[in-house]
Amino acid sequence: MTERDRQYDIQIGEDAWIEFIDLDGRYDQAVDIDGLLGELWPLLCRLETYCVAGCCGMDAFDFTPEGIAAALVDLERAQLHAACAQARKAVAAAASDVFTSNTMNHMADRRVFLQLLEHIERCLGGPQAGAAPNRR
Repeated sequence: MTERDRQYDIQIGEDAWIEFIDLDGRYDQAVDIDGLLGELWPLLCRLETYCVAGCCGMDAFDFTPEGIAAALVDLERAQLHAACAQARKAVAAAASDVFTSNTMNHMADRRVFLQLLEHIERCLGGPQAGAAPNRR
């Protein structure tokens, strides 16, 4: 695929993408996702490294595993893992299949946002990732 073919996809790795799902005829069904992302915002804000979302939308964010790992410095992985799981549940339970984020300057099908949340959760590791070992 060419760069132009990927212009609406979300890059999550060097050669890995979450493919855009066409929203034709569904734009008016969009509901706000920003509130559903809750306590993920400290991480999401740190991922906005390439530009600002108001300019470039999702292209402003570094969703690669390396980008996520770098953004985790001084953040609690277990708390973010719980926040990610909560956000996935909230998005899955929402009344619409189309979401918009004013903060990220993006509109997408529910499946795209769920794939992105699942990717972030995988990059975070298990709920205890980064926790101190249990010593007796």
